[in-house]
Amino acid sequence: MLHSMLARLSGSAQPAECWQLVKYGATLVDVRSPAEFAQGHLPQALNIPLDTLEHWQSAQADKAVPLVLYCGAGIRAQKGCDILRAKGFSSVINGGAIKDLLAGA
Repeated sequence: MLHSMLARLSGSAQPAECWQLVKYGATLVDVRSPAEFAQGHLPQALNIPLDTLEHWQSAQADKAVPLVLYCGAGIRAQKGCDILRAKGFSSVINGGAIKDLLAGA
């Protein structure tokens, strides 16, 4: 189910689709700063700030793991998706802005 959903998404998704992906096992990644994360984040989200993403990805063995990235407005999430795709990650989705994901929860 998860892989078929990922296959039809082209790098970004609507909030409802992002929550479906998370429901079926995708990891939710907040690429904002630790200070922003501490002020509030989505349940189950990992905080991997954009400026540490390059280092984090090098320690990941499974580059097919589904990831939904989000940030304050969606721009850093897109940059994070670009970084991860360039490093061989095949299932990365830009979830956009935290406020949009909260509204779609």
